[in-house]
Amino acid sequence: MDFYTQDIEDIIKQLNGNASAGLEEKAILQARKKYGRNVLKDTQSRNVFKMLFAQFKSPLVLILIVASLVSFFLGQERDGSILLMIVVLNALIGFYQEWKAENILASLKALVVNRCIVIREGKTIEIFADDLVPGDLVKLTEGDGIPADIRLIDSKDFSANEFILTGESLPSNKDYLFVTDKTLAIGDIKNCIFMGTTVARGEATGIVYATGMQTEIGKISSSSQKIKIADAPIQIEIADVAKKLTIVTLIIAAFLFGVRLLLHDSLVLALVFSVSVAAAMVPEGLPAQISMALALAVGRLAKRKAIVKKMASAQTLGSATVIASDKTGTITKNEMTITGCYFNGESFSVSGLGYEPLGSISNEEGEILNKDSLGDLKIFFLSGFLSSTGKISPPDKFHSSWYCIGDPTEASFATLTMKAGYTLEEIERDYPYVKAFRFDSFRKRATIIRKHNNKIIAVVKGSIESILESSTEIISNGKIDELTTEKKKQILANAEVFSQKALRVIAIAYKDLEVKNDYLIDEAEQDLTFAGFVTMFDPPHEGVKSAIESVFKAHMKVFMITGDNEVTAKAIAENIGLMNERNEYPMIINATTLQTMNDEDLKTVFQKRALVFSRVSPDDKLRIVDLLMKAGEIVAVTGDGVNDTLSLKRADIGVVMGKNGSKVAQEVANMILLDDNFATIVIAVKEGRIIFRNLEKTIKTNLASNMAELTCVLFGFVGSFLGVATPILAVQILLIDLVGEMFPLIMLTYDPPEKKIMENRPRNPKDKILTKDAMKGIAFSGIVMGTVAYGAFLYSFFINSTGIGNYEKAITITFVSIIFGQFANLLSRRTNENVLGSYLFSNRNLLLSFVFSIFCTLLIVYVPILNLYFHTSSLQPKDWLLPISAGVICLLIFEIKKSIKRRLNINSII
Repeated sequence: MDFYTQDIEDIIKQLNGNASAGLEEKAILQARKKYGRNVLKDTQSRNVFKMLFAQFKSPLVLILIVASLVSFFLGQERDGSILLMIVVLNALIGFYQEWKAENILASLKALVVNRCIVIREGKTIEIFADDLVPGDLVKLTEGDGIPADIRLIDSKDFSANEFILTGESLPSNKDYLFVTDKTLAIGDIKNCIFMGTTVARGEATGIVYATGMQTEIGKISSSSQKIKIADAPIQIEIADVAKKLTIVTLIIAAFLFGVRLLLHDSLVLALVFSVSVAAAMVPEGLPAQISMALALAVGRLAKRKAIVKKMASAQTLGSATVIASDKTGTITKNEMTITGCYFNGESFSVSGLGYEPLGSISNEEGEILNKDSLGDLKIFFLSGFLSSTGKISPPDKFHSSWYCIGDPTEASFATLTMKAGYTLEEIERDYPYVKAFRFDSFRKRATIIRKHNNKIIAVVKGSIESILESSTEIISNGKIDELTTEKKKQILANAEVFSQKALRVIAIAYKDLEVKNDYLIDEAEQDLTFAGFVTMFDPPHEGVKSAIESVFKAHMKVFMITGDNEVTAKAIAENIGLMNERNEYPMIINATTLQTMNDEDLKTVFQKRALVFSRVSPDDKLRIVDLLMKAGEIVAVTGDGVNDTLSLKRADIGVVMGKNGSKVAQEVANMILLDDNFATIVIAVKEGRIIFRNLEKTIKTNLASNMAELTCVLFGFVGSFLGVATPILAVQILLIDLVGEMFPLIMLTYDPPEKKIMENRPRNPKDKILTKDAMKGIAFSGIVMGTVAYGAFLYSFFINSTGIGNYEKAITITFVSIIFGQFANLLSRRTNENVLGSYLFSNRNLLLSFVFSIFCTLLIVYVPILNLYFHTSSLQPKDWLLPISAGVICLLIFEIKKSIKRRLNINSII
C-alpha cells in the first residue's frame, strides 16, 4: 500500500490511530496480535551446514582425507579409519568453536536496546522500539534512529540520512505537506521516513504504518545489524602465517615423500610420513581458537556493560594511550538536578534530587513558594521549561522510576516547573509553540518562540557568557534596567562562585517579538532581557576517581573535553582526581585559547597526563583528536550526539553512550557503553590488555607445540638413515593436537590478568605478535620439547629393546612426552614471574582442562582397543618416569631462560 499517496486522515483511520492522543492499550494489543513485534529477522547469520562444511576446506584437512582414502585403497583400513575419524572430530571441534563464537556475538545485539518517544493515551512516553505497532504516534528529533516506516503528520526543518536505502550520501529533506499521486522511488518520497535510517536535522511527528519485516528494509531482507563481525588484526596476521606455513608444508612434505620412496619405503609408509610432517607444521586449530578467544573476550566485556561492535576493536582497546572524554554523561551521570535559582536580585533554593518532582522552592527567608504565591516570579520559573523541549515522565512498564524524555538538562526545567506547582500540559496550552532554534555548540544557547495572550515571546537559555553577550536589559527589583558592562561582570562573578563548587550554571533570558508569520534567529536572540540563572548539580559516576587513578598507573593520559566553563571544569577535575604529577591542577584550555594555539603548541601540551578543554566546539574536538593521532597516540574518544560523529569516526576507538547517545553516534562508534560510565572505559581498556596477553600466550604455545612435533619427525627422518625407527606416527601427532592442546589452549583464554597488567605501558597495535624474536623463542621452545621427547624415545627404544611391542611402547612414551612438554610450555608462558607462584592456581578452567587431557591420554595408553587403533602400548609405572622427566626438564629449561631474561631486563634498566 502506497501510504505516501494517501491523505493523512485516511491513513489514521485505516490504522485506527489518533493524531493527537495516540493509541490506547486495547488498540496496541490488537495491532501487535495482527502485525507481530517490530523486529527484523537476521538474514546475515551463517548457515550451520555451511559453517560445518567450511571446516573441511583447509589444505591440511584435504591432505588428511586423501591420505585416509589411499590407506583404504591399499588395504590399511585401520590407519584409514583413524585418520578419517580424527579429521571429522577436529572439524566438529572447530565447528563448535565457530558456532559458539558467532552466537556470543549475535547475543550482544539484544543488549543494545533501541528506544523511541511515542504518544500513547495522550501521554508522551519512551518505549522500546520493538514494542512499536502500526498506528503508533512517534516523535523524532535530530540524531534519533527511525524505528519503523512512518508517515509524517508534522515536521519542522526535517531531513533524514537514507544512505542505507538509497545510496545517497546527502540527507533527504522531508515535508509532511508533500502530496503526489505518482509512483515514486524511496529517495523521492518526502512525506515518509523509513526504518534503519536516522534523523539528520529538525524534529517531526508521524504515524507508524509498517513494522518489522513489513518495512522497506525488511522487504529487501536487510538487517540493521549492530554487532558486526570483522577480522581483528591478530586474525589477519595468523591467517597469513597459516597460509605461508601451509605452502612451506606442502613443499617439504612432497620432498620428504619422494625421498622416502627412493629409500624403498612403501607408498603407504611414505605417504603417512609426509602427512605426519604436514600435521606437525600446520596449526590447523589455531584460527578457530583465536576466533573463540576474541568472542569470549567480547562476551566478557558485554557483561561489564561495554558492547564492542567489532572484534578488531577489542584488540585495539588494550593499546589506548589517551582517553579523550566528555564530561557530561561519561564522567558525570547526566542526571541534572536544579539546586538553586537566581532572579530579580534574589536567590531561591530548590530541594529534591533527580527527575521526580518531589521537593520545593523556597526564598531566602525560608518561605516555600508555589504558583499561587510566585507573583512576578512566575516568568522566571516558567522560562526554563518554555525554552525547552525536554520533559519528564512517571514510572511505567518500561521504566522503574521518573525519567527524562529528550535532553537531561532541558528535562530538569520540567521538574522545576512541576515543583513550582504547575502541570506541563497547562503551561504548553497557555504558551503554544511557534518556532524553535535548537541548541548548538557554536551559539551555546537554544530558543523557543511561543505565543501568550496575543503576544509573541522568544524564551532563550544557554551558557551564562552566551546569554549575557546577547542581552542588553535585566530584570532587577521588579523593573527592567539597562544591563551595563559592570553588571555583566558582577553576574559572571556570582556565577563563578557556583561553578567553583562544580555546579553547572544555565542562564535564562527572553524577548517580546512583533506578531508576524516567521522569525529569524538573529532577531530572536539579540537585545534580550536577562532574567537570571539556575545552578544544576550533575554528580560524578561512582568509581570514576579510582578509574582515573588506574589510567594514570597504566601510563595513559586523560583529557576531559566539556562545554562547561573553565571554573566548573576545574572543580570537576579536582573532584574526580584528574590531576597532573605532584597533584598539580591540569592546564585548562578554553575555546578562545585553543584557536590561538598552533599545532606544535598543542602537541607540546599533549605531553601532560591530564588536560581539560572547556567551551569547545565539535570542530575543536575533532582537531584535538586528529592532532593526538598524528602525534602517534592511540585515542579512545567518547561522544553522544550528532556533532560528535566526526571525532568518533576519526578516533582509533570511538566510544558512545548507550543510554543517552544518539543513534547516529552509535552507528559510527566502535564501542557502546550501556551504563554511560567513564569507569567502564577503563575496564574495557584492561580487558583489551588481557585479550592481547592471552592471545599471545595461545598463539606462541600452539606454534611451539607444532615445532616440537616437527622436530621429532625430522629427528626420525635423520634416524631412518641410521636404521632407527620413526619416533612418532601421523595419527599420534593429530592426537596430540586434539588431546594435549585443544582443551588447555581454549581454557587459556580464561586466564585472569597478572597484577601489574595495568601498570605496563600500552603496546603499539601495529606491533605483531610473531616478530623475529618471538619466532626465535617459539623455535627454541619447540626444539627443546622435540629434542627431549626424542631423547625419551631413544632411551626407551634402545635400553629396553625387546621387539615390536617395545617399539609401540617407545612411540607411546614419545607421544606422552610431547604432551607433558606442552603442558610445561603452557605453564611457563602463562606468567612472566615464577611458574610456581600464586598465579599457578588462578585459572581453575585451565587446571580442569589439564585433568581432562591427562584422562584422555590415559585412555589412549591403557584401553586395548585404542592401543590397537592408535598404535600405543600400556606403560608400566616405571615407564612414566621418562615422560614425567621430559616435562620437568622442559619446565626447568623454560624457567631458567625466563629468569635470565628477567635479570637482563633488570640490568638494562640499572
